[in-house]
Amino acid sequence: MTGSLRSLISRIRLKSGLHRLEKRERWVLLAGIIFVTGFVLLQAVLMPYLDARSALASSLARKRQEIVDMALLQQEYRQLKVRQGGVAEQVARRPAGFSLFSYLETKASEARIRERVTSMKPSSRQLDEEFREAAVEMKIELVTLERLVDFMSRVESVEQVVVTRRLSIQQNSQEADLLDVLVVIATIEKMPPSSAGEISGSAAEQSSTLAGLHNRRGRQ
Repeated sequence: MTGSLRSLISRIRLKSGLHRLEKRERWVLLAGIIFVTGFVLLQAVLMPYLDARSALASSLARKRQEIVDMALLQQEYRQLKVRQGGVAEQVARRPAGFSLFSYLETKASEARIRERVTSMKPSSRQLDEEFREAAVEMKIELVTLERLVDFMSRVESVEQVVVTRRLSIQQNSQEADLLDVLVVIATIEKMPPSSAGEISGSAAEQSSTLAGLHNRRGRQ
């Protein structure tokens, strides 16, 4: 049996001419065979897998964008209702001592993203002699899209006169399935009698700072 196998291998070598090749030529031929085999495997196995993975990623991205678009449309509808309603009456009906900062901390805890909030920066600007706009800029990192949508739906409230003024979402650089978010939440408050002059003097500076931040984020 062994002799027959050796005889068969010898005949193959004689017919193929491999016995006449030098050692260097045999190595070149072997490298060519390995390359062709690898290319066939790449086309038959790896490329279909990569194409399917890319299609899945594109589908997930479209679904995420659809959810974000729905949330923004809901936000615009609520803002319209706020503008149509009596803002002064709604502000007056809020609990005494209402604080936007505390309100957002509570909603972040309810949506289970409190540990994902990396910073909260309050600001305010005077609207007229009676009212001012209070805002909080929140940075949220490594959050899922579902948790973000849940948080935004909890935060925006016609009754509390709380709306989203700006929302910027980008994919986290290290975790592809998670998001980094910059959101500015705003509300209307009654002007404290003693601080009207102070806020009026600083309103332009605060507005300019927020505008500069928005421009930098847009360029990125």
